[in-house]
Amino acid sequence: MSLEPNYRHYTKRISEFLATTLSPSKNRGYIAEIDQLRAMAAMLVLLYHGVQLFNPNVGITTTNPVLAIIVEGHSGVGLFIVLSGFILTLGALGNSVSYKPFLIARILRIYPMLLVCLVVAINVGSSNLINVLTTVLPFNGAAVTGGIPGSFSAMFWAVAVEFQCYLIFPFLLMFSNERGSRFLFRVIAIAICLRLLATLTGDANPRDIGHWTIVGRIDQFCLGIIAARLYVGKGLQKIRPLWFLPAALTVAAMLWLFNQAGGFPSVSRWKIVWPDVEGAVWACFIVTYISAGRLLPGAISHLTSKLGEISYSFYLIHFAVINMVIKNSMALPATGHSNLDAIATTLFIVFPITAAIALLTYHTIELPFLRMRPKYVGARDGDGESEILRPIPRSDVQGKSQSTRLLASKQDHP
Repeated sequence: MSLEPNYRHYTKRISEFLATTLSPSKNRGYIAEIDQLRAMAAMLVLLYHGVQLFNPNVGITTTNPVLAIIVEGHSGVGLFIVLSGFILTLGALGNSVSYKPFLIARILRIYPMLLVCLVVAINVGSSNLINVLTTVLPFNGAAVTGGIPGSFSAMFWAVAVEFQCYLIFPFLLMFSNERGSRFLFRVIAIAICLRLLATLTGDANPRDIGHWTIVGRIDQFCLGIIAARLYVGKGLQKIRPLWFLPAALTVAAMLWLFNQAGGFPSVSRWKIVWPDVEGAVWACFIVTYISAGRLLPGAISHLTSKLGEISYSFYLIHFAVINMVIKNSMALPATGHSNLDAIATTLFIVFPITAAIALLTYHTIELPFLRMRPKYVGARDGDGESEILRPIPRSDVQGKSQSTRLLASKQDHP
């Protein structure tokens, strides 16, 4: 099925964006800043789980604003979700999207590493057929209520939510192209109403339905789509890098205020709208960072981009590495400052082990399948039909035009 927008006025904007953003000689035709943002999200989640597991007595609230960012590092999942909506839209805006190749591309992106972790989780723990099937299918509602236990499956819930967003993305794109961003705001309004209704009926609490399910995360995915539409349509790629500073401070303030209001354990009703607040702030962070990230020194840019490239494997593996370090007493010697000890062990023990494994699994398991992904985005030809979508090996990406390189790039993974 081909989902095609009914207007093409974004094409010129996209071409201008590509001409000023891509670095083909170094970054293989993709936006390095997107991978750097993935690296930030992965590190937030890593530090969050590190402090949480190495220091179980960590306070729910803290007066230290830097520690508050780490304690509420679960917000990195929100950054991932918003970023996914943003980059998928950036690559498809103003062009047609073929649904079947799109889903094939998503499956090739998500499932190889997921299935490897699933096989390990099944063989080292207990599970039943229902939980296995709800994991293999992208409707893993059992993730919060038990699911497949173990360190290798701890992150499956987020992958399931992400894939559910993928299933409806082509429709969200098509309808928003037809009706404008107001359609996406209506989707967000509906999601808020459904969360409120579920809370008032006693079927769910505001925290869990907003954090663990697509009913809460769809808002953030839509906000990523809206941010991409504004980014291209309003020429925000030319925004001054200095705007990143207030955006970053807003993120810090948001997480500190969230922490002061009770943090993750709180099930207060204000959390019904929290996914929208969190998503909007991260969307501003993304838009401004793409300009500011270009100022990074080459070595730092390359290293953080590489971490973002392997972030999916990193995300799936890190929880198991943390538990390995705990079970085998591999933590750094205690200094009496429990939070600092947890952060140090996470950065100097867990991080290098996780990164090394993720680098290996990315190149061995993920990359071969990434090279098999079909092209699902194509401009309409003179007859108004979508152009033929053929597989584009990664080795061929270097020779494409800048716009084709972005559409064929590896940047449409979570």
